[in-house]
Amino acid sequence: MKKNNNTMNYQTCHDVTETPERLNPEEITRELKTKVVGSSVVTYEQTTSTMDIAKKIARTGFVNGTVIFTEEQTQGKGRSGHAWFCPRYKGLLFTLLLRHNIPPDHLCLLVGTIAVAITETIRETLQLPAEIKWPNDILIGGKKVGGVLVELEKVSKNQLVFLIGVGLNVNISKECLPKQTHLPATSLTLEKRRFIDRNSLAKALLQDIDKWLSILKDEHFGYITERWKTLCITVGETLTIKDGGAEYTGKVIDISNNGGLMLKLTSGQIKIFRGEHVTIKS
Repeated sequence: MKKNNNTMNYQTCHDVTETPERLNPEEITRELKTKVVGSSVVTYEQTTSTMDIAKKIARTGFVNGTVIFTEEQTQGKGRSGHAWFCPRYKGLLFTLLLRHNIPPDHLCLLVGTIAVAITETIRETLQLPAEIKWPNDILIGGKKVGGVLVELEKVSKNQLVFLIGVGLNVNISKECLPKQTHLPATSLTLEKRRFIDRNSLAKALLQDIDKWLSILKDEHFGYITERWKTLCITVGETLTIKDGGAEYTGKVIDISNNGGLMLKLTSGQIKIFRGEHVTIKS
């Protein structure tokens, strides 16, 4: 969950009256139906950020598809330098380490692929109407429930490792959600109105991510962007985008095959913006 101000002490949201449900690697990987994702699963009780651990592991002989979960992050990272906070034992916070053949200039497409996978998991597993706000926010009813962060680690001259970070609000109560965010926040348990088994959800999520990454590997980019476009509330909106020092206003008409946002400017010109380079102003 993303926020900019430290307005809340999340320790007050930890339930001390009962034993918390913990993530269990054995339960997550038992009968896990994937080709790559989840080949190795590790969990931490607390860390600064799963991205920090992933960057260290990326420079070792790690098993492709390794997933690092944590119950709590003290310095969780979101897009554009924002912080990401989630009470302990209440979310799914992880980083996937991936060697993949996708070109670095298709990084935004990778973000979209993961966003589609998460949205599909929520829709299929929980029957909740999850949607995507381009490029990386997962929403339900206009409220943010999760997000994706992808970074590229160059570990040698010829080897790149993609670090795919995911944060998902699962069993967070209303009083534990932050009040000052760029989007209203929610959680899966609030939307579904029941407790969510995080281990089962983690397994379903890893399987869907693996499925969509296989589609990406086979270069079915058009299939991915079509599904992304269907799930994306940003398509059809009129907005202003900041790209470097310039601002552009227009209507979003499509998502390009490399994941860029296609904006029809007020001048009639069509311009494509990549998610890793721009900020949506309004």
